[in-house]
Amino acid sequence: MHQKNKHMLLSALIVLSCALAFPVMGLLDPPRKPQRRDFVIRAKQYAYDPYRLIVNQGDEVHITLGAVDVVHGFYLEGYDIEAEIHPGRLPFKLRHPSKEKEFALVDELVFTAHRKGKFRYRCSVTCGSLHPFMLGELIVRPNHLFHAGFGATIGVLFAAFFLMFNHARRGDVRNAPAPWRLDLLSFIPGLRWLVTRRWLQFVVVLPTLALFVLFLIAGFFGSPIGNRNIIITFVWIFWWFLLITLLLPFGARLWCLLCPFPILGEWFQRGRFLGPPADNGCNSSMRGLNKKWPRPLANIWLQNILFLCMCTFSSILVTRPFVTAVALSILIVTATIMHMVYTRRTFCLYICPMSGFLSLYAMTSMVEIRPKNPQQAKTCRDKAGILGNGDGWACPWHQRPNKLNRNNYCGFCMECIKACPHDNMTIFARPFCSDDRIEKYDEAWKAFIMITLAMVYSVVLLGPWGTLKEWANISEMGNWPGFSLYIVMIWGVGLVGVPLFWWLAATLGQRLSGHGDVLPKTLFLRYSYLLVPLGLIAWIVFSFPLIMINGTYILTSVSDPMGWGWDLFGTAHIHWHPLIPEYIVYLQIPLLLFGLGYTLKRGYLLSLQLYSDAVQGVRSLIPFGLLCTAVTLIILTLYTG
Repeated sequence: MHQKNKHMLLSALIVLSCALAFPVMGLLDPPRKPQRRDFVIRAKQYAYDPYRLIVNQGDEVHITLGAVDVVHGFYLEGYDIEAEIHPGRLPFKLRHPSKEKEFALVDELVFTAHRKGKFRYRCSVTCGSLHPFMLGELIVRPNHLFHAGFGATIGVLFAAFFLMFNHARRGDVRNAPAPWRLDLLSFIPGLRWLVTRRWLQFVVVLPTLALFVLFLIAGFFGSPIGNRNIIITFVWIFWWFLLITLLLPFGARLWCLLCPFPILGEWFQRGRFLGPPADNGCNSSMRGLNKKWPRPLANIWLQNILFLCMCTFSSILVTRPFVTAVALSILIVTATIMHMVYTRRTFCLYICPMSGFLSLYAMTSMVEIRPKNPQQAKTCRDKAGILGNGDGWACPWHQRPNKLNRNNYCGFCMECIKACPHDNMTIFARPFCSDDRIEKYDEAWKAFIMITLAMVYSVVLLGPWGTLKEWANISEMGNWPGFSLYIVMIWGVGLVGVPLFWWLAATLGQRLSGHGDVLPKTLFLRYSYLLVPLGLIAWIVFSFPLIMINGTYILTSVSDPMGWGWDLFGTAHIHWHPLIPEYIVYLQIPLLLFGLGYTLKRGYLLSLQLYSDAVQGVRSLIPFGLLCTAVTLIILTLYTG
């Protein structure tokens, strides 16, 4: 057997052995005799008390339900149980949704815990702003799936370093072939013709602008209940899911081509909707003041701060239609004013809170806009891609298309493809995570912030802890001491905690490498890229339950976008039901394992760029690998443990 294949087989056996070892260890415990378990659960906005029930497989579970404030629901995933609880009443309504349409009054619900694992009970009756995030947990032991996922995560760590050390010691680590590229404009018939049409951006942005106006109307004048208003269900559930799971991994910053925020200002600057530049050259006739953005602010630090500010109030922003409408209105007005004052898409580059994480995760995308012939591009003296010409506008993002080497600040507007007189710009398909260079500390901190928020949201929004939801829900609960702690948790961990651990890893990594020439600050910056693929996967894992649990609200809001009782398409009265919620974990665990494995692989490739001795590079990576594994285990535990 070829040496490489042998090592791959051994690494697979390591992962499999670890995945099996943890559940097997659980089997060593003496079997527990099934017994009766009695619980009393009280529901209140927006939590259940107790928030977690732990039973053993085979136990007969008896639950009495009560509501403290308003009408609540109780939907137990995996067990086909749904209840409706009215405050002040002991009998509550119960049914089995797959078998019964009508509810029956009962004093308690009884079932046998025959399915092992972690299951959530959720509120199935709209009870307020944070209703979609009201849940508790039923853990049926032995939780073999969690143990297997935990063991497999440890196995991925061991297997990855086993492969890295063996590969590094072979001595041929620098002879790997160049990553593949596929010219999509040549490969897909008609695609070049499409992207060079002047009307392309107008045609694709007009529907999003129309939807944007509809969303604002719904936000300002529609129902104040989030899951009954299209601005919430489409922006924070549907759009977010498409963006993080499809557009970013497979389309880079393609959303920036569709985004309605800058388009009014851009039309003002250009003085036209469709036509080509009028000056046939340098685009000097753009309207507005055309001021340059201050050099000290030419980074994404301001975006980082604005994004953290938005996320601090996220529990309000993503559940209150009016607040979302106000926020979106501020963004489009700010973008339009900045286009009147500053050159081109300065707003998108330095202000837009969304742009920062788009730039970060666009690095992972499997498409890119680059020169076909990089050598020709380097020596080209024609500045059409920079200044524009009669065929295309100057790059709205202030980039030099002939020198593009990362996706971060390429808005996929296609103007450089239109403008290039030598037909040397194209769209390439490429491997996942081909961009691997974090160049500045503002970009590194964006990675720290995003991985922090992925974990915080998993705890606060998708976790069972009502106290944390109360802290975050300041406008409704008014718990200012708790909200202050919530702010400290987000800002402190994102801006200080995670970077501090990363710096300690950099210091330890330098010592383990035994090579003093590569400084800790270099390791700190370059290895911060590891949190880009890991962070993207963490957000994808977060987003699957978001849409699979709340997807019904999208269907109902399509027929009744304002929450006024309309039924335009016959879907307004669909009863809420999650989409196979008990199987979401079977998507999340493989995604987390893939994310960790791919992160460690990219880390190894980075180490080869930093060290001439590959073994030293692998040693420098060990602390960062441990940190990435710890993050993966935390997220895994939140969803399955």
